[in-house]
Amino acid sequence: MLPKLLELHFSQLQSEWNVSKYNSYSDARKQEYHKNLGIIITYLESEDFSKLDDTQIQQRFYIIFFVFKSLEFLNHSKTATIPFELVYVLELAMRDWAPEDEYLIVTSLINGMNEFSFDNSLTFFDLVYTDIDLLCGVKFKHRLVQINLPQSTSRDYLANVVLYHELGHFVEKKHAITRVIYIELLKALKAGLPDADKNDLIKYFPYLGEAANVDFLEKSYHPHNIFAMHISEYFCDLFASQYIGDCSNYYLEYITLNQPDYSSTHPSTTNRVVFINDHLGNRDGYVLKEFKRIIKSITKLDIEKRSKDFTSNNFENLIPAEVTDPQQLHSLFTYGWKVWLSNWETFAKMAGIEFKMNSFNVYEIVNNLIEKSIGNYITTKEWNSAKA
Repeated sequence: MLPKLLELHFSQLQSEWNVSKYNSYSDARKQEYHKNLGIIITYLESEDFSKLDDTQIQQRFYIIFFVFKSLEFLNHSKTATIPFELVYVLELAMRDWAPEDEYLIVTSLINGMNEFSFDNSLTFFDLVYTDIDLLCGVKFKHRLVQINLPQSTSRDYLANVVLYHELGHFVEKKHAITRVIYIELLKALKAGLPDADKNDLIKYFPYLGEAANVDFLEKSYHPHNIFAMHISEYFCDLFASQYIGDCSNYYLEYITLNQPDYSSTHPSTTNRVVFINDHLGNRDGYVLKEFKRIIKSITKLDIEKRSKDFTSNNFENLIPAEVTDPQQLHSLFTYGWKVWLSNWETFAKMAGIEFKMNSFNVYEIVNNLIEKSIGNYITTKEWNSAKA
């Protein structure tokens, strides 16, 4: 490999760093991570790339990629741009499943209207952390959990219920849940299942009705094959429902036009909605029971309701909800969806609004009130901590 191409790659990083090196973050953990990136860049600046062999060039390639990818997300996590209220509630959920304070949620704002995704290119890239430590003497206390969301709806708390699903992808990868479910379901199917259980399995994974497909999948596990991808999506829907109930169903059904057919990456929307509604209605069939059993055996945690309901008419009176328990923060999303799906004339009457409210009026009100409710809780908590 040509050292000149590594120099080009590093020059591109230096150009980006000239813009990013003065970033300021409200979170001290992000500031420390950012400082470590500067140490890595300073080390690389001291090297003579022309003297590196192919293996060393490849190592530096991945380190430069690591710094670039880190900045991609940190640049959208600055004090001025980060939707910190949203990240705050997601980190509350993350700590239920990763309580060791090793991970840090960051966001990247992108153009696609429905481009929600989890990017695991840094979180579980163990080799590059080892290389950075050995080469540059830098140890990272925290790893970035990278979540992409559309810039146009970054403060849309109705649409962003789907970010709980994206957080589920982190949890699934951290605990290697998909692979175990994959192996267990195929093993049970090959061993012979009662008709009712087999039918339930084929309902959610229709291609398992063909013996040839079962044989192929048994021998060909890959995290991106159809069966693994579908298991992962069902898990993430199940994970999210612990915090926001069926709220993401509404948005999912709309943006997929309630797709009745599965794709290579996602189960059919109709099946995903049935899966969650059966869980929330305590109608566990074979597949749901197996998911829950395996998740418990791996994580020692139950799939259970992890939000706390509260009774309030504050939104209808145009004031933020008074949240006193962190688990109630998750319920703000279900409260917002309840108001959005309600009769807006009744809403307007309770709020004392005399003009006819349109959808944009309600949209602005609901999103502002959810954000302010979270923000007020954070401010009160920090104020009480400071006094203590």
